[in-house]
Amino acid sequence: MAQTKQKKEIIALVALLFLAALVWYGFFGKGRAGADAGIKAYVPINAEDYGKPFKDLEVTRSTDYKASGRNIFVAGPIASAAAPTAVKPLYHPSGPQPPPEPPPPVLGMKFFGLGTFPSNGPRRAFLQDGDDVKIVGEGDTIQNHLRVTHIGNDRIEYEDINTGKKNSTNLEMPPTA
Repeated sequence: MAQTKQKKEIIALVALLFLAALVWYGFFGKGRAGADAGIKAYVPINAEDYGKPFKDLEVTRSTDYKASGRNIFVAGPIASAAAPTAVKPLYHPSGPQPPPEPPPPVLGMKFFGLGTFPSNGPRRAFLQDGDDVKIVGEGDTIQNHLRVTHIGNDRIEYEDINTGKKNSTNLEMPPTA
């Protein structure tokens, strides 16, 4: 068993050496002479009249730059010294217009604290609605249309279920006495 494995390794080594010799011969052997045979004899170009290129070069060199007052590095129209005139809009919409986007949702409660129940459990936010205190967690729905998406150390983020708009409210510190 061991001798057959060793014989297979020797056969593979001989095959790899043969392949390496073929590659070496292809790069450094007869293949190089064949590549040089394809080069043709040098034929100089017929460039007897150098007048036109030199004339064009002289015209280019004699060109003077004259500033037009426009800064090419700033996009927009040229600033004029005259008073600005009223610009009428280019496009006048006609027909029914889509309604304006709804404003971001507003939380009608005061976010005044957070905690975890039990220790290392999910975070809970303390919201004050008048005299009532509500304890909510992430994913809970408040005011029938706001879903709490994240409770951070200093802010609570929520999403309006109806419109998909998102907003956040910062933690409000109690007034100091």
